Amino acid sequence: MTAALPNDVKTAILEAMRENAVDVSRIRVDVHGDEVVVKGAVNTQEEKQAAEEAIERLSRRAKMRCELDVALIYEGEEDTVYEAGVESFPASDPPSWTPGSGRA
Repeated sequence: MTAALPNDVKTAILEAMRENAVDVSRIRVDVHGDEVVVKGAVNTQEEKQAAEEAIERLSRRAKMRCELDVALIYEGEEDTVYEAGVESFPASDPPSWTPGSGRA
């Protein structure tokens, strides 16, 4: 059986992540009974690993599940066009680029 959760479990998790240099602006902590679910996105794989380490340290006190993703960032903002291209590649056969005869 896990120890009782503190009243401010969300604050404790987010603070532990901040201490590990994780940007928590897109992270949500949900408490469902005795289970804590951490969802959202971080900027890099290193931030995800740091967040997972913080959650692992705190998981001794409660049952926790980490559902973090690494967001694709382009110059400080999410690049949805790039992300859609990555997710759909290869969409189909490439277009045919046959040279024309040059006559009009």
